[in-house]
Amino acid sequence: MTNIALVVLDTLRKDAFDRHFDWLPGRRFERAFSTANWTVPAHASFFTGQYASEIGVHAKNMELDCDRPVLAERLSAAGYTTRAFSANTNITGHFGFDRGFTDFRTPDGSEHLTDEELFDWRRFSRETHTTGLQKYLEGVYECLRSDTKTIASLRMGLTFALDTQESVEYGGTLEAIDEVQNIEFSDNEFLFINVMEAHEPYRVPPEYATVEEPALTKSVGDISLEAVDGDQIQQAYDDCATYLSDCYNNLFDILSRDFDYIITLADHGEMLGEHGAWGHEHGVYKELTHVPLCVYGPGMDGTCSETVSLCDVYETVLDSAGINDSQGRGKTLLGTIDDRECITEYLGLTTWSEQKLEENGDETEREQYDTTQRGYAVDEYYGYETIDGYEETGETGIPSPKERLASIVAELTSELLRGILKFRMRSKPV
Repeated sequence: MTNIALVVLDTLRKDAFDRHFDWLPGRRFERAFSTANWTVPAHASFFTGQYASEIGVHAKNMELDCDRPVLAERLSAAGYTTRAFSANTNITGHFGFDRGFTDFRTPDGSEHLTDEELFDWRRFSRETHTTGLQKYLEGVYECLRSDTKTIASLRMGLTFALDTQESVEYGGTLEAIDEVQNIEFSDNEFLFINVMEAHEPYRVPPEYATVEEPALTKSVGDISLEAVDGDQIQQAYDDCATYLSDCYNNLFDILSRDFDYIITLADHGEMLGEHGAWGHEHGVYKELTHVPLCVYGPGMDGTCSETVSLCDVYETVLDSAGINDSQGRGKTLLGTIDDRECITEYLGLTTWSEQKLEENGDETEREQYDTTQRGYAVDEYYGYETIDGYEETGETGIPSPKERLASIVAELTSELLRGILKFRMRSKPV
């Protein structure tokens, strides 16, 4: 069998990738688009080959609880050993992303993400709208009432209250290297890795820092809840990309000894002041959706200028494993790439973004931002919805791309409704 590694460089912008990753071998896909503006729905897409709206994994439901088999389950059924290391607290067994993995690892200090006997502080935080000391005291009360490990759960609650729940110092690649070096891989392996060096907080070792570590942007789209030093943040982000490149160079060298294919990508980008926005809490701007994607393997070199989607990653992994009965949205990236179109989706604010706006007194803006927006990529074109209207860049031979986007969305909606109806009919008692 073929050994396959899938590595997500979380939040790495395409322009930062182009500046700092010229050493990375493989075929580069210059027009790859994510299916979403942030981590959870993007991962759900390349784990299933479907759009987030189809499988119901988005800001309002962060759990990978769809009915269709996910990537690791397909590979495990085909005889693969499936392993993972995730430094991202959202991509863990806590939210069902360990489905199909025989060995799913997180950094030391992340036990609360896999221990079902601990009180679920993350869920409590998402579903509770009080803040500060009152919120923590309410959590303590619920913790004491719950059937969980009380002392350990209270300690974890204090960690969350102090905002010190980070289990890696710089992003996780060093920890991933330690994990990989201690695994004796066989001949039928699938390995998934997520690392976070390019994600806030923009923190690097002192020898990589050209500016002081900036404060968190605390922004939702173009609403900044505190003052932002744009130059400092942009430089700090670039320092992170530099550091990530060096770390990943070492990890890639280790992986290339055991893996036939190594797929490297970012799940989404980052706003660094464009359109007045920071972070990746809102929107489908091109800075968020145009992502790095590189496939290393036999015959994979050069560049591809065709538009592709992260949905295609699902198909590519299965194709490289010799599994050809997939029903995903995408197409394999191995071999010739034909013309294709893709969409990207923003499906509302996360609960923590809603809380940010409410606490800041921006209730009107919360309603305005908690909507849906989508983007459409084809040929050299990218069009996308914003709160101010529809924006377009590049060109396409399609007569009305905005109408084509609306048609795709209507098709997705119809299929979703049919799926819900089918599920309800199947679940109806006889």
